[in-house]
Amino acid sequence: MSIRATYQPQIDEFMSNLESFATGDYLNEDEKEFWDQPFDPKALPSLRTILERLFDAFDAIPDDPSGEQLKGTVTPFFTELEAFNRKNADAILEPEEKQELNELISQAAADTGADDEALGELPELD
Repeated sequence: MSIRATYQPQIDEFMSNLESFATGDYLNEDEKEFWDQPFDPKALPSLRTILERLFDAFDAIPDDPSGEQLKGTVTPFFTELEAFNRKNADAILEPEEKQELNELISQAAADTGADDEALGELPELD
């Protein structure tokens, strides 16, 4: 099974949680009186696309990649994620979401067969 297929359920859950947060569907009607939408949920399909392409990229690197290969794979996507978030007033990927993504990305990187030294070179979203 590909890395992307392995992590698709986690990506789906991550996106579902963001959708719920953006729409307030987790709130009762009486709790929405003073609630403000934190960001436009219409931005989320773009985020999903970036994340799915990132996890597809793990499938394209060779088994047992070097730290440089891992870094070269994720860095362009981190740049893209940061630009996406800036475009959306830094309201979608907050520290909690970045931490969750860092954990998923680290797990996916480990699934490539990278050793601990290579995994130590993996950058993180700030």
